[in-house]
Amino acid sequence: MAKSKSLVKPEVAQDAPLTSKVASGSPYQLDPAQVHKAATALITHMKKHAQEKEESANKKSLTADADEPEQTDAFLYLTLATKKHVKDQNCLKPKKVKLPHSIHPESVSICLITADPQRAYKNIVLHEAFPEDLRNKVGRVISFGKLRKKYNTFELKRQLLAEYDMFMADERIIGSLPGVLGKVFFSGKGKRPLPIVLTAGADRSGKRATQNKEEKVAPIGTPAGIAREIQTALNSTLVNLSASANTSIKVGKLSMTPQQVQENVEAVVSALTERYVPQGWRNIRVLHIKGPQTQSLPIWLADELWADEKQVLDEPWKPYIKEGGSKGQQAKRKWQEWEDEMLDDEEIAERRAEIKKAKKAEKVKLEKSSSISREHRKKLKEEALKSVQTPLIAG
Repeated sequence: MAKSKSLVKPEVAQDAPLTSKVASGSPYQLDPAQVHKAATALITHMKKHAQEKEESANKKSLTADADEPEQTDAFLYLTLATKKHVKDQNCLKPKKVKLPHSIHPESVSICLITADPQRAYKNIVLHEAFPEDLRNKVGRVISFGKLRKKYNTFELKRQLLAEYDMFMADERIIGSLPGVLGKVFFSGKGKRPLPIVLTAGADRSGKRATQNKEEKVAPIGTPAGIAREIQTALNSTLVNLSASANTSIKVGKLSMTPQQVQENVEAVVSALTERYVPQGWRNIRVLHIKGPQTQSLPIWLADELWADEKQVLDEPWKPYIKEGGSKGQQAKRKWQEWEDEMLDDEEIAERRAEIKKAKKAEKVKLEKSSSISREHRKKLKEEALKSVQTPLIAG
């Protein structure tokens, strides 16, 4: 598909405030009316643009990827911008949030990435207690070890990506997958593995009896427990916060109604503020919704640009002045402080610029005076050697 982007911003009413406060509980909340307006404008714009593109298309683009056909039911995203970078490793782990309306189709094909042993999980999927409708959706079960050995080239990873619609992985190995799957899966393709608990319903003792002794083994879930985890993942979206201030999360599809998108957005925002974003609402700067190739529509903006009141200065900023020094330096520093109090902000800025310019000129002058050319240095060396009356090494 061609890489061109539509930067036309959908029209949305701006009469309602984007920041809402409540009397009790959290100081902020999401405005459902604003979310519904933004979702309606976004869906209308994307459908109109898709129709115009379909009518004007006379031939297939030569730059289109044959392995990735053009999607008519595009995803809708919630973009999160925080005031502080997310640094907590527990918050950076991939997680899933259950949605009121699933964003995955009914005929989805799933690739299940498990921990070793692979055969045990294949037997669970084939077990009679495992629901048949989910068994038909699980197209492949592959262990982490076999995935690393078999799919070790870029082309093989691309083929695996195009073969299945959705990837699910054991939460115990989810942190090691970026190093194995690489940028093919983790560079915006939209198929990052969803973490699931493949030990659901398992015996937590972690031991099994053999003929002579008890052997410690990794717990393996039951067919009913694993089926429940897969079904929950089908009704969820991936939340993978990055070690930065911006994150995108799938919250809907173009075929949904604005009301469905609104409910999904509210579910994701509730999970972000309550469990995943450090400091919750206090650390959220702005929330948008957007399509793959559209501009972002704001649904919530913060009143403050800081997450902590201690970060706000009660008085204008003053340059740091080192304490101590000679009496002359102390007198000069006091005189400078007195002059700064008498001047306004513009005069202080102009004065600092002049001081900086003078220091730079002095530095250049010092470098020129201290620099010696190669020829001059060689000449000085020869003159120094001639001035030596006695030979350095006796003959």
